[in-house]
Amino acid sequence: MLIGNALLSQNINSAEKGSKILLTKAPKLISEKFNNECPGIKPKWYKEGDKYEAIYSDGTTKLNHSITFDKTGTIESKESELDYKEYPASINQYYSRRFPEEKYRIIQCEASTGEKYYYSKRKNEIIKFDTSGNYISKR
Repeated sequence: MLIGNALLSQNINSAEKGSKILLTKAPKLISEKFNNECPGIKPKWYKEGDKYEAIYSDGTTKLNHSITFDKTGTIESKESELDYKEYPASINQYYSRRFPEEKYRIIQCEASTGEKYYYSKRKNEIIKFDTSGNYISKR
């Protein structure tokens, strides 16, 4: 997930491995749902199985965002790369204590189930935090 921008690099790496397919455009229904959610944004589209993922960068902040849709256009999850001021300070403290020399990006995830959390990728693991910034798990 981390080459310069967390979300985009993860998806490019996955696309290169063949698990995700880069599309020139999404099906009309999916595209319309995205345009209702994010008017005026031109995303990169990926398909994996029957899921469609729109990835785009905020022109002002240069932070990346992702929305995943099922084949009916229902949003399954939203992910947003965050500036350090936008997530709990306890996440910074976690990294400062455990990995003081490493740079990291924090992603906020909101699933269609209502579950919300933060995560970051570090080497071959994903470190997950709750909405208060408390460490939850590695996977």
